Amino acid sequence: MKQNKQFLLALVLMFFTGLFCIAQSQFEKSIFNIHAMGMDVGTITVKQEIIGDKIVVEAISEVEVRIVFKIKVKYIQTSTYLKGVLQESLLKTYKKDEVNSMTHLIKKGNGYTLDKDGEVSYINDIIKYSGSLLYFHEPKYVTDLYFEINGQKTTVQTLNEHEYLITDPHNGNKNEYRYKNGVLKNAIIKHTMANVYLNLQEETAQALYSN
Repeated sequence: MKQNKQFLLALVLMFFTGLFCIAQSQFEKSIFNIHAMGMDVGTITVKQEIIGDKIVVEAISEVEVRIVFKIKVKYIQTSTYLKGVLQESLLKTYKKDEVNSMTHLIKKGNGYTLDKDGEVSYINDIIKYSGSLLYFHEPKYVTDLYFEINGQKTTVQTLNEHEYLITDPHNGNKNEYRYKNGVLKNAIIKHTMANVYLNLQEETAQALYSN
Protein backbone atom coordinates (compact mmCIF):
# COMPACT_ATOMS: atom_id res chain seq x y z
CA MET A 1 0.00 0.00 0.00
CA LYS A 2 2.81 2.35 0.92
CA GLN A 3 4.59 1.58 -2.34
CA ASN A 4 1.42 2.36 -4.29
CA LYS A 5 1.12 5.75 -2.56
CA GLN A 6 4.75 6.54 -3.34
CA PHE A 7 4.21 5.55 -6.96
CA LEU A 8 1.13 7.76 -7.26
CA LEU A 9 2.99 10.65 -5.62
CA ALA A 10 5.83 10.25 -8.11
CA LEU A 11 3.35 10.31 -11.02
CA VAL A 12 1.72 13.50 -9.68
CA LEU A 13 5.10 15.19 -9.29
CA MET A 14 6.07 14.20 -12.84
CA PHE A 15 2.77 15.58 -14.12
CA PHE A 16 3.18 18.97 -12.48
CA THR A 17 6.84 19.14 -13.45
CA GLY A 18 5.76 18.56 -17.04
CA LEU A 19 3.20 21.33 -16.81
CA PHE A 20 5.82 23.69 -15.43
CA CYS A 21 8.22 22.94 -18.25
CA ILE A 22 5.49 23.51 -20.83
CA ALA A 23 4.34 26.80 -19.31
CA GLN A 24 7.79 28.13 -18.49
CA SER A 25 8.84 31.20 -20.45
CA GLN A 26 12.16 32.92 -20.91
CA PHE A 27 12.46 36.69 -21.16
CA GLU A 28 15.60 38.49 -22.31
CA LYS A 29 16.39 42.16 -22.68
CA SER A 30 19.40 44.06 -24.00
CA ILE A 31 20.16 47.68 -24.82
CA PHE A 32 22.69 48.71 -27.46
CA ASN A 33 24.28 52.13 -27.84
CA ILE A 34 24.35 53.50 -31.39
CA HIS A 35 27.49 55.46 -32.26
CA ALA A 36 28.11 57.29 -35.55
CA MET A 37 30.15 60.25 -36.79
CA GLY A 38 31.94 60.40 -33.45
CA MET A 39 28.72 60.79 -31.52
CA ASP A 40 26.34 58.67 -29.49
CA VAL A 41 23.19 59.06 -31.53
CA GLY A 42 20.72 56.67 -29.92
CA THR A 43 19.88 53.25 -28.56
CA ILE A 44 18.27 49.96 -29.57
CA THR A 45 16.25 48.21 -26.87
CA VAL A 46 15.58 44.57 -27.68
CA LYS A 47 13.24 42.25 -25.80
CA GLN A 48 12.75 38.58 -26.51
CA GLU A 49 10.24 36.20 -24.99
CA ILE A 50 10.28 32.45 -25.60
CA ILE A 51 7.20 30.42 -24.66
CA GLY A 52 7.46 26.80 -25.74
CA ASP A 53 7.99 26.77 -29.53
CA LYS A 54 7.16 30.47 -29.91
CA ILE A 55 9.67 33.34 -30.03
CA VAL A 56 8.58 36.99 -29.98
CA VAL A 57 11.20 39.71 -30.52
CA GLU A 58 10.58 43.43 -30.13
CA ALA A 59 13.27 45.93 -31.12
CA ILE A 60 12.87 49.67 -30.53
CA SER A 61 15.45 51.96 -32.10
CA GLU A 62 15.58 55.64 -31.17
CA VAL A 63 18.01 57.85 -33.07
CA GLU A 64 18.55 61.59 -32.73
CA VAL A 65 21.16 63.47 -34.76
CA ARG A 66 21.82 67.20 -34.68
CA ILE A 67 24.11 68.62 -37.38
CA VAL A 68 22.49 71.70 -38.90
CA PHE A 69 19.08 70.80 -37.48
CA LYS A 70 17.79 67.98 -35.31
CA ILE A 71 16.60 64.72 -36.89
CA LYS A 72 14.73 62.30 -34.65
CA VAL A 73 13.68 58.86 -35.90
CA LYS A 74 12.14 55.89 -34.11
CA TYR A 75 11.78 52.30 -35.34
CA ILE A 76 9.58 49.66 -33.71
CA GLN A 77 9.79 46.12 -35.02
CA THR A 78 8.03 43.02 -33.73
CA SER A 79 8.71 39.55 -35.14
CA THR A 80 7.12 36.22 -34.25
CA TYR A 81 8.61 32.78 -34.86
CA LEU A 82 6.88 29.45 -34.34
CA LYS A 83 8.81 26.16 -34.40
CA GLY A 84 11.77 27.90 -36.01
CA VAL A 85 9.82 29.56 -38.84
CA LEU A 86 8.99 33.26 -39.12
CA GLN A 87 5.23 33.82 -38.93
CA GLU A 88 4.95 37.60 -38.97
CA SER A 89 6.98 40.78 -38.76
CA LEU A 90 5.77 44.36 -38.43
CA LEU A 91 8.08 47.35 -38.72
CA LYS A 92 6.98 50.95 -38.23
CA THR A 93 9.17 54.02 -38.55
CA TYR A 94 8.24 57.29 -36.90
CA LYS A 95 9.28 60.88 -37.58
CA LYS A 96 8.04 63.64 -35.30
CA ASP A 97 6.04 60.96 -33.43
CA GLU A 98 4.01 60.14 -36.56
CA VAL A 99 4.15 56.93 -38.60
CA ASN A 100 6.41 57.58 -41.58
CA SER A 101 6.46 54.08 -43.10
CA MET A 102 5.19 50.59 -42.37
CA THR A 103 6.35 47.16 -43.52
CA HIS A 104 4.29 44.05 -42.82
CA LEU A 105 5.60 40.57 -43.59
CA ILE A 106 3.21 37.69 -42.93
CA LYS A 107 3.37 33.98 -43.71
CA LYS A 108 0.95 32.73 -46.36
CA GLY A 109 1.16 29.07 -47.35
CA ASN A 110 4.70 28.24 -48.46
CA GLY A 111 5.79 31.86 -48.61
CA TYR A 112 5.05 35.38 -47.38
CA THR A 113 3.24 38.50 -48.46
CA LEU A 114 5.26 41.67 -48.03
CA ASP A 115 3.27 44.88 -47.71
CA LYS A 116 5.53 47.91 -47.77
CA ASP A 117 3.49 51.09 -47.51
CA GLY A 118 0.69 49.54 -49.56
CA GLU A 119 2.93 47.98 -52.21
CA VAL A 120 2.43 44.21 -51.96
CA SER A 121 4.84 41.54 -53.18
CA TYR A 122 5.36 37.83 -52.51
CA ILE A 123 8.35 35.92 -51.15
CA ASN A 124 8.42 32.32 -52.32
CA ASP A 125 10.51 30.88 -49.50
CA ILE A 126 10.35 29.81 -45.85
CA ILE A 127 12.25 32.17 -43.55
CA LYS A 128 14.08 30.49 -40.68
CA TYR A 129 16.50 33.29 -39.82
CA SER A 130 15.99 37.03 -40.17
CA GLY A 131 17.45 40.24 -38.82
CA SER A 132 15.35 40.17 -35.67
CA LEU A 133 17.14 37.03 -34.47
CA LEU A 134 20.61 38.58 -34.69
CA TYR A 135 20.47 39.98 -31.15
CA PHE A 136 19.96 36.78 -29.12
CA HIS A 137 20.71 33.97 -31.59
CA GLU A 138 24.28 33.70 -32.82
CA PRO A 139 24.09 32.69 -36.51
CA LYS A 140 26.10 29.50 -36.21
CA TYR A 141 25.63 27.33 -39.29
CA VAL A 142 23.42 30.04 -40.84
CA THR A 143 24.18 30.90 -44.47
CA ASP A 144 21.09 32.91 -45.49
CA LEU A 145 19.33 35.78 -43.75
CA TYR A 146 16.26 37.84 -44.62
CA PHE A 147 15.80 41.52 -43.84
CA GLU A 148 12.22 42.06 -42.67
CA ILE A 149 12.28 45.70 -43.75
CA ASN A 150 12.37 44.83 -47.46
CA GLY A 151 12.12 41.04 -47.68
CA GLN A 152 15.53 40.80 -49.28
CA LYS A 153 17.70 37.75 -48.81
CA THR A 154 21.42 38.01 -48.11
CA THR A 155 24.37 35.87 -47.07
CA VAL A 156 26.06 35.19 -43.74
CA GLN A 157 29.74 34.30 -43.64
CA THR A 158 31.84 33.19 -40.68
CA LEU A 159 34.81 35.54 -40.22
CA ASN A 160 36.32 34.05 -37.06
CA GLU A 161 34.96 32.19 -34.07
CA HIS A 162 31.83 34.09 -32.94
CA GLU A 163 32.40 36.71 -35.66
CA TYR A 164 30.30 37.00 -38.83
CA LEU A 165 29.98 39.05 -41.99
CA ILE A 166 26.52 39.85 -43.32
CA THR A 167 26.29 41.38 -46.78
CA ASP A 168 24.11 44.44 -47.29
CA PRO A 169 22.13 43.68 -50.49
CA HIS A 170 21.90 47.40 -51.32
CA ASN A 171 25.57 48.31 -51.45
CA GLY A 172 27.43 45.00 -51.11
CA ASN A 173 29.14 46.10 -47.88
CA LYS A 174 29.91 43.34 -45.41
CA ASN A 175 28.70 44.34 -41.95
CA GLU A 176 30.45 42.81 -38.95
CA TYR A 177 28.73 41.10 -36.00
CA ARG A 178 30.49 39.77 -32.89
CA TYR A 179 28.99 37.52 -30.22
CA LYS A 180 29.67 36.52 -26.64
CA ASN A 181 27.81 33.65 -24.96
CA GLY A 182 25.50 33.47 -27.97
CA VAL A 183 24.36 37.11 -27.63
CA LEU A 184 25.33 40.01 -29.89
CA LYS A 185 28.09 42.05 -28.27
CA ASN A 186 28.82 44.62 -30.97
CA ALA A 187 28.36 45.28 -34.67
CA ILE A 188 29.68 47.57 -37.37
CA ILE A 189 27.15 48.63 -40.01
CA LYS A 190 29.13 50.06 -42.94
CA HIS A 191 27.89 53.04 -44.94
CA THR A 192 29.50 55.33 -47.49
CA MET A 193 28.92 58.43 -45.37
CA ALA A 194 29.82 56.95 -41.98
CA ASN A 195 29.94 53.61 -40.22
CA VAL A 196 27.39 52.90 -37.48
CA TYR A 197 28.59 51.08 -34.36
CA LEU A 198 26.36 49.07 -32.05
CA ASN A 199 27.70 48.22 -28.60
CA LEU A 200 25.94 46.20 -25.95
CA GLN A 201 25.46 47.86 -22.58
CA GLU A 202 26.75 44.90 -20.57
CA GLU A 203 24.86 45.84 -17.42
CA THR A 204 21.52 45.79 -19.27
CA ALA A 205 21.78 42.25 -20.61
CA GLN A 206 19.44 40.06 -18.59
CA ALA A 207 17.54 36.83 -18.85
CA LEU A 208 14.52 36.07 -16.68
CA TYR A 209 12.53 32.88 -16.39
CA SER A 210 8.95 32.59 -15.24
CA ASN A 211 5.96 30.36 -15.43
